Amino acid sequence: MAELDKYIIRYGQDANKLDREVVISDAQSDARMTHKVSGLEAGTWYFTILVQDNNGLLSAPSAVVDKEIKS
Repeated sequence: MAELDKYIIRYGQDANKLDREVVISDAQSDARMTHKVSGLEAGTWYFTILVQDNNGLLSAPSAVVDKEIKS
């Protein structure tokens, strides 16, 4: 079984086009269960997360969740 390499958070303002991402490296040793995405404009944002193992294999994306950011 391969070990975790990184988490990839994909997000955007269109649930069908998550065009931004944050890569959290060293997932095995730095397995925090929270991450703050800053600099989001007002509106609804959609997020999903994937996991990549150290062989480069990606998981399927999680279900998309949303968060409304107020000005």
